[in-house]
Amino acid sequence: MSSEKKSGLPPAYNQVTYPNDQSNFTYGNQYNQYPGSSQYPSPGGAPYPGNQYQPQYNADGQVMTSVVTQPGAVPVVVNPVPPTKDWMVPAVLTCLCCFWPTGIFAIMAASRANSAAASGDVVEATAQSSRARTLVIVSIIVGIIVITVSVVLRVIYYSSYAYS
Repeated sequence: MSSEKKSGLPPAYNQVTYPNDQSNFTYGNQYNQYPGSSQYPSPGGAPYPGNQYQPQYNADGQVMTSVVTQPGAVPVVVNPVPPTKDWMVPAVLTCLCCFWPTGIFAIMAASRANSAAASGDVVEATAQSSRARTLVIVSIIVGIIVITVSVVLRVIYYSSYAYS
């Protein structure tokens, strides 16, 4: 024991202490530091050289930086496929109101497009949707022509019937 008597009082307020100064440790390892080295202890106390930081240099003599990544979920970029347009309602309307023969085929193509889209077959859904759109347009055009010709013929027929 030393001849000097230690008191249990804290240091005076004007005394500057540094938390990383090894001489200020009075109650063991207060700041979770490993005294004497910057190396973390290895299991079983055996020195492990992999714990020490050794800078590595490239061919130009510059210090190479290392990037350490944590294992985890890998981000995946997914291109969302735009859904195909549903042509079922226009196909039914053109079948009922315009020209029914091509309207029926438009309904069938729209049904196949919806089935392919539901099963995830994007190529087939796009092709059938395009076919349904074409058939809807053809049904509308043919329907307008047929209705127009029908009205003109009726007008001509009834106008000639009224004069005779």
